[in-house]
Order: sequence, then structure tokens, then C-alpha cells
Amino acid sequence: MAQKVHLTGESYPLLNSQEETLEPGDWSFAHLTREETLWGPHGYHRYPAKFIPQLVRRLIEIYSAPGELVGDPFVGSGTTGIEALRSGRRFWGADISQIALLISRAKCRPLAPSDLLVAWAELEGQLGTVSRIGRRHLTQSEIEAIGAIDSAHAGAEERLAYWFPLPYRESLALLLQLILLYSEGDIRTFFLCGFSNILRRCSTWLSGSTKAQKDVNKVLGDPVEEFRRQVRDMLKRNRLYWQDIEQRGLDPAATGNRCHIDHEDVRRLSLPDASLDLLVTSPPYATCYEYKEIHQLTQLWFERYGIISPAEEALIGSKGVSRLASSGHSTSHPSGSTSVDAALGELMLLAEGSLTQTVYREVRALQHYFQDMSLAMSEMARVTMPGKHLVLIVGDSYRRGITIPTSQGLCEMAVQLGLEVERTIVRKVPARVLVATRDKKSGRFSSTAQSDVRAYPEEYVLVFKRP
Repeated sequence: MAQKVHLTGESYPLLNSQEETLEPGDWSFAHLTREETLWGPHGYHRYPAKFIPQLVRRLIEIYSAPGELVGDPFVGSGTTGIEALRSGRRFWGADISQIALLISRAKCRPLAPSDLLVAWAELEGQLGTVSRIGRRHLTQSEIEAIGAIDSAHAGAEERLAYWFPLPYRESLALLLQLILLYSEGDIRTFFLCGFSNILRRCSTWLSGSTKAQKDVNKVLGDPVEEFRRQVRDMLKRNRLYWQDIEQRGLDPAATGNRCHIDHEDVRRLSLPDASLDLLVTSPPYATCYEYKEIHQLTQLWFERYGIISPAEEALIGSKGVSRLASSGHSTSHPSGSTSVDAALGELMLLAEGSLTQTVYREVRALQHYFQDMSLAMSEMARVTMPGKHLVLIVGDSYRRGITIPTSQGLCEMAVQLGLEVERTIVRKVPARVLVATRDKKSGRFSSTAQSDVRAYPEEYVLVFKRP
């Protein structure tokens, strides 16, 4: 018998010890190599906390049929889209992030290899006009110039100078101008995706770090050399994708007609009611990465050249969400989940002394995260067809040693919306693919040896059915 909790006088089944924890390897996919999880276009661009394609592919095959429409309103880097298209489904995706849209569009739409080779030959022929810097350390004068910049209060041009010494800025600017001059349409998106993925290697961004951290002792990559290597790798990956679709008896040239990726806010979708045969997505976690900060290098360059417009909307799970709160210290707004409210009540007990204001801010931010997720859940339920499924892949989070029960909270919200909790799967995340370690007390991400807990060591696959 499932454990129940009372909400507004009614009983709702929740997650408990009856969760489906399958044998190791069944849903952890621990046996897969990096080459397998980054097959084809999945390896175009680095992206934080994305789920592996084999997981989403299994869900697509279980809960949908060829020809049906699969959706992902947190499309991110397009993993769901690629696997839906490979499996003969149609795909609709959306994201509030313009950078995510560009990356996912580049990854989801295979390009005719012959057309791409022609375009690359023309563009590569112009790379000789871009001065070569070579791989090198920063000079002392460059280190001093970067050190003089207050990145927290810098404008766009100063922030570019903070991450890219002058010779690298000049080289990257010429490279981006060539892409815009010698390509268009989907091919331009393909090259822009490649340009975006080399920026960290050509900057002072700490190697291997997801968070924005500076390393002035780093060896910076040469922009032309890095771009050439990046595009050649993407050409091979695109060819694999094109051939894979052909081998499945599908027309890769028609994939664009089966794939639509829109700029949308999941809290206010324009999609008509009951549009999707299956919705599979991984929303941002309650204490997650700041996606604006993670993608800031691409944001700076693409805004500078008008490729994307300045980001204005607050993302779910970002610091901007907490600024939506009214002024003052009110933390009385319910999250929409009794389990989450109980956890936040525990967190509030830590609001003492010098920590008081910080804890208040954290509680308000978490409340707004779950309030926003309640809006998102309502919209996702609305656009899912009756009798069809909505699948969320989420992980619980820590804040100051307290577990924030995101999976439980979303289940409560789903049931209140009339969805049935059909299946819950606890998926162990292999240690080699965990996004980071964190300090359990503070909840902050860390790669240090002092960290005492893995960030998201397991995640929940929540399968809901719309009656």
C-alpha cells in the first residue's frame, strides 16, 4: 500500500519504499562508454547536466509509437529531439534560452554531408585571413590587465576582455565574422554551434570547470586551430547521424519537417491543448547551475554580433527567479508541495545570527522555484494528450544539509493536476558521469577533496499518465 499524505482534505499517493529500483545496469547504463553517450551529434557541444541519450531513447520506445509527436519543453541541448527523430517520431522542443535553442537546432537537424563539405571548404579557405596565435600562456601584462577588471560590475566589453586577452578577441571576432559572411540557414547554425564550443578552450575559463572560474595560468588554445578541429569532428558526427537515419529507412533530408524547436517559456506555452503523444524532459533542479553564467561566453559573443537578443527573462532555478519575490523577508508563500514546505521549514530554523538574511534569500528562491515548477507542471499536463504520458527526470537537492525533495514535490503537484503517478524509477547515476561533488552542509558545488557528497548520486524517472 502506497504511503499517502493529506493535501486540502484529499489523499495522494507519494514516493516511498516501493519505488522501482532496478538491477544495476538496467537504468543506470553504467556499462556505456563516453563514446557511446556522446555518439554523433550528441557530442557537438558541451552542456551541463544533460541526460544520456540511451535513457531518453528507452523512454521514447516504451511510451510512444513511430510517427507520434514527442515533446521536450526544457530542450536544453536537444538530446530528446535527436533520439525521437532517430526512432521515427516527430519532435517538438522549446526552451527559454536562446543559446540552448541554437545548440539543439544544430544537433537535431542532420545536414547533407556533401552540402556541408562544400560550405566548409569555402569557409576553411578563408581561415588563412585570421592571424594565428598558437597555444600559449598569458603574458604578464595580459594577466595584469585581466586582474584590473571587476567582472562583477563590468560591462559586456570589459567582460570579454576579462575572459579573452586582446589577440584572442581579435582572432575570434574575425572568425565569427567569416561564419556570418560565408554561411546561412542551418549550415550557419552548425558552424555557430562549433564556434560556441571552442570559446572556453580559447579563454581563461578554468579547464574542466562548469562554473565560471578564471585560470590565468592556463594554456589558451589557438582559435583557428580549435575551430578547425571542432568542425572536422562535427562533420564526422553529422555524417554518422545522416547515415544512421538512412539505415533506419527514413529520409534524413526530411528530418527538418519532423522537427520544430521554438523559443518558449514552459510556464506559458503557446502549444494547443493535448498536442503531445509523449513529453520527456529534465527540468532544472532546485539548487542547480546558473545557466546564464555557464553560457556567458557564448552570450557575450552572440549578443555582440546580433545573433541573439539580450536575455531578459528569469530562468527557472536561476538567481533571477528569487528577485521575483516581493521586498522584505516574507517566506510565507507556499511552494505548492507539503513535502517541500516541510523541508523549507527545516531550512528556516537555520536562520540565526549572521546567516539569517542568507537563509531567507535561499528559502524565497526555493519557494519561487517550486511555484514556477507548479506553473510548468500545469502547462506540461495541458499539452499532453489524454491517455498519454509525461516523464520527468529529476534529482533531489541539498541545502545546508537538508534534503530538498524535488521528486516528491513534483509528484504532489502532478496528482493535484489530475495526473496519475504510474511509475517511479530510482536511477543510480554512475560516479564517472556525475556532474560534480558538493559540500553537503552548504549545498554548494565543489570539486575539492573535502566535498562529502556527490551532487545528484541518483535521480528519479517519474512517469505520469494523463487520464
